[in-house]
Amino acid sequence: MIRLFVLLCSLVVASPSNPYVGRPDAVMAGRKLFRYHCADCHGLDAKGTASAPSLRSPRIQDSTPDALFRVLTNGRLKHGMPSWSRLPDERRWQIVTYLQSLESAAHSDEPGGLDDLRRERGRLDHLH
Repeated sequence: MIRLFVLLCSLVVASPSNPYVGRPDAVMAGRKLFRYHCADCHGLDAKGTASAPSLRSPRIQDSTPDALFRVLTNGRLKHGMPSWSRLPDERRWQIVTYLQSLESAAHSDEPGGLDDLRRERGRLDHLH
């Protein structure tokens, strides 16, 4: 019991927090990194492909930033997810920030997601 308590305490103390929360510049940087490193498997819209799951699912969207960072760092080799530990921490946090900015698939009824719809509307505003 004491070992479990010590282990849990060490995890809490060692648990990093996302230094980029609420920073639009980090979302955009994370989006670029995602498209370069992750989109081949998870799709440009992060809705998943035949080889990788959607990152807009409630399971992913409800994950803590620390949990997402750990998955990026360590990978899930049994499930085909490589480790991205060679990316600097800063870049992994930017990807986490981007992932957490995405509209959950459970809340999006548009094929391209609400973000795509808003961008498209913004491009068409000048026509009115």
